Amino acid sequence: LFYQLKILLIMARPPKNQDVNTVNSKLSSLDKYLKENSEYHEAKNDMAFNESKILELEDLIRNAEIITTTTQSQFVSLGSHIKVQGAKGEREFYIVGASEANPAESKISDESPLGSAFMHRSVGEAVEVETPAGIQKYTILSIQ
Repeated sequence: LFYQLKILLIMARPPKNQDVNTVNSKLSSLDKYLKENSEYHEAKNDMAFNESKILELEDLIRNAEIITTTTQSQFVSLGSHIKVQGAKGEREFYIVGASEANPAESKISDESPLGSAFMHRSVGEAVEVETPAGIQKYTILSIQ
């Protein structure tokens, strides 16, 4: 998150002395042309999108809570690293918050169907999750 925010702040946000209002006032003689120009509108939309993303990242960072687990938990919770046995073999998952989820890295959100099915379960419990491919069954092998 810090890296994304830094990139947006450096690359996407114009310097304070070159905000849209300043540019618009300097280009008042070309106002009609600019308002009809699709590139101008696209640039303004890009700036608005980037500013929104910056505010979202700043809010996420400001409200972030670092979760540390020093002991092995009996139950699956946010921050847990679990091993499960399914029909296709053994798999590992990390239970993370929605903003950190990345299925390619086996990081699943506690709010996703799979993540929420594992939450508050213990080793040895069987879990069934409805997916587009049908009901998937998993047994929790370990929780760290």
